[in-house]
Amino acid sequence: MMINEKNIKTLGTHSGKFHADDVMATAILRLLLGDIKVTRTRDENILKEIDLVYDISLGEFDHHQINKEIRENNIPYASCGLIWREFGSRVIQKFNSQLEENDISSIFDYVDKTLVQGIDATDNGIDVKSEIKVTSISDIIQSFNPTWDSTDSKDEAFEEAVHYATEVLRRIISKQVSVIKARTIVNEAFQNRTINEIMVLENGCPWLQQLLKIDINNEVLFVISPDDNNADYKIQTVKKTVDTFEARKDLLESIRGKSSEEINSIIKIDDAIFCHKAGFIASTKSMESALKIAKLSI
Repeated sequence: MMINEKNIKTLGTHSGKFHADDVMATAILRLLLGDIKVTRTRDENILKEIDLVYDISLGEFDHHQINKEIRENNIPYASCGLIWREFGSRVIQKFNSQLEENDISSIFDYVDKTLVQGIDATDNGIDVKSEIKVTSISDIIQSFNPTWDSTDSKDEAFEEAVHYATEVLRRIISKQVSVIKARTIVNEAFQNRTINEIMVLENGCPWLQQLLKIDINNEVLFVISPDDNNADYKIQTVKKTVDTFEARKDLLESIRGKSSEEINSIIKIDDAIFCHKAGFIASTKSMESALKIAKLSI
């Protein structure tokens, strides 16, 4: 059921200790509705008078009932996922009203897979962590809860957590919007290659996602672009997928982890800055030297 956000004037969720799912659900709604007040209570009489209630009362945006909804990949929905499913596309449109429908869908899926599903899984008691203990977004959000021996206000702590979660969500969506805006730059650079294995960008921008889509023959091995300060140049390897560190080809082994002086001596340039010991990035002061490193690495 499509809910008209213009009719939502009040929000309600449970009181007491909060979790990442109700905090991030609130962040999603705040991005859509503005700084709307949230009433945190377990009083059903109060909740009945509120326009949108989530994570409590066994309603449309609660996941505590027996017949909870489950995604095709077997990750159950929590309130965060239910709220994102209903309102996520409209939140994305607030960032850029000119986005096409398939772009909105792409960003929606990215946020769901990289942020929302992990929160939903954790809240439903599913362990999604590897053998190495990694602090998750759920861990960070729950750390905002006052400790047992604290006299801090739980409602104030909730608002602090929501502020943090809102900023995280805002930055993730903004980054994906910027990826879409950079597609034209990446497409042009790909078409204008003079060496099939090397793509040169005139402007630094997010390029990996788009390159992997258009480079169907896996031709590009290295990407050269201005560094963040626009004064130097960086040479980066192309990862095999977005989710791996494994590159199609690493940079020249003989210069990895070496000092600028050593790199200059090895490949006969005079403006090397560094090369990471893992071989996935290097930088120089000139485009010519960056191209030389990339060519030698082929």
